[in-house]
Amino acid sequence: MIALGITRGIVLSALTCASTWAADDPELPNVVLILADDMGLASSHAMHPASGLATPALDRLAAEGMAFTDTHSGSAVCSPTRYGLLTGRYAWRTRMKSGIVGKWQPPLIADERTTLPELLAARGYRTDCIGKWHLGWHWPDAQGGRTKKPTEIDYTRPIEGGPLAHGFEHYFGDDVPNWPPYVWIEDERALAVPKDTMQADPANGVSPGPMTPGWSLEAVLPELTERCVSRIAKHAAADEPFFLFFSMTSPHTPISPAERFRGKSGAGAYADFLLETDWAVGRVLEALKEHGVADETLVIFTADNGTSPKCKFDALAAHDIDLRAGWRGHKADIWEGGHRVPFFVRWPGVVRAGARCAEPIVLTDVMATVAEAVGAELGPRDAVDGTSLVPWLREVDELPPHPPIVHHSSTGQFAIRAGRWKLAFCPGSGGWSAPKGAAARELGLLDRQLYDMPKDPSEKVNLARKQPERVLALTEELKALVSRGRSTPGPEIAGAERAWWAKLPWEKPE
Repeated sequence: MIALGITRGIVLSALTCASTWAADDPELPNVVLILADDMGLASSHAMHPASGLATPALDRLAAEGMAFTDTHSGSAVCSPTRYGLLTGRYAWRTRMKSGIVGKWQPPLIADERTTLPELLAARGYRTDCIGKWHLGWHWPDAQGGRTKKPTEIDYTRPIEGGPLAHGFEHYFGDDVPNWPPYVWIEDERALAVPKDTMQADPANGVSPGPMTPGWSLEAVLPELTERCVSRIAKHAAADEPFFLFFSMTSPHTPISPAERFRGKSGAGAYADFLLETDWAVGRVLEALKEHGVADETLVIFTADNGTSPKCKFDALAAHDIDLRAGWRGHKADIWEGGHRVPFFVRWPGVVRAGARCAEPIVLTDVMATVAEAVGAELGPRDAVDGTSLVPWLREVDELPPHPPIVHHSSTGQFAIRAGRWKLAFCPGSGGWSAPKGAAARELGLLDRQLYDMPKDPSEKVNLARKQPERVLALTEELKALVSRGRSTPGPEIAGAERAWWAKLPWEKPE
């Protein structure tokens, strides 16, 4: 059997990351976490100049900080990644083995689960979430109970179970931009009763449902952006450490650029919307500078999964815009296009400007990273699938490899990434791209896909048949990761996922 040495790497990595940052710098940095929606790595000009689009704000972040070039979202779709980002734990350890939180569903984050904003609030931070939530709510009915039926919801009552129930002291957003209800929610209150109905627009991903009179899809991103600017100004004036989670609604559908951006790219509405997304990031960076807190703020920019086919890749290619950069697949897929995302970190005085890091990382690392950055202590059940990236940010020499990463497609297909090797446990995309599901098997494709990622980033040459020992070794690593209930050192955690995973076809079929 091939000895991967992954378990040893986990332990050494954890020991390297165990120092408390506050000992070096007693001043707590502000933390701004910006999460784009459906935006693969190639959407950033700094990471892929051939993209054909100018992204000056993202380029600025990359130039002034560190860009990680092998970063992966926790899932190839939305809700699971958001769960992992805020808890440091893979969402497949919850009830969500595939898919996303559906319309009107209850919260995915358990009340007892420690979250990143709770961790920061305990350190004295003011905590704000602005934008998309998509992790479920307790929708109230007229009797003060809870309901999943949209016709029974009483919008005059508090809507609980959302951001304020999980560590944020302030929230403003519209939950999911292309789903009902089309209403602003501030803290736990709807700002209006949605008396109209949004009409379905399948081409733009818009679902019908309750809508605030006069609701404008084009006004959503500008409003969210200005709310972020306002919160930065408020906290800077009060001279208090703050955590701002800007959970963007773009460039996800509905592809609805504001009027000032329409036609700006010359390549259609999606390209215009990408330019507006970059503008929104720029406004936040400008606000930090304007209010004198840029040099004391840790800024992280990333995305929840890869680019959606709603962008119409072929139409963009006609304008010499390439948002794939050779990655196979797109949003929802187990292939790289489904979950390889941008990850920029600007931390003045700590992170070297213009630095690059090729270490494979995952967004469940964010909670552990921020914890070390602010000197917060993680409990034994906190951030169980996250490794602090502070040693990589500080460019410490001779670091051990990052622990293995688990990839999770929209249909609940999985892959493990360990160093240069990636093993997928399905024959096709595992998502929306062809071939998939039964059709992939009918083509005679193997139920295991093994790729040497540095040599074959486009995942064209499946080495599973040639390297059965490596397939077996990686399979055992993933089984151990599942069985222990965590990817990090610490006590084993028994969870319901054990029984579920035990039913999967772990052994390689003949």
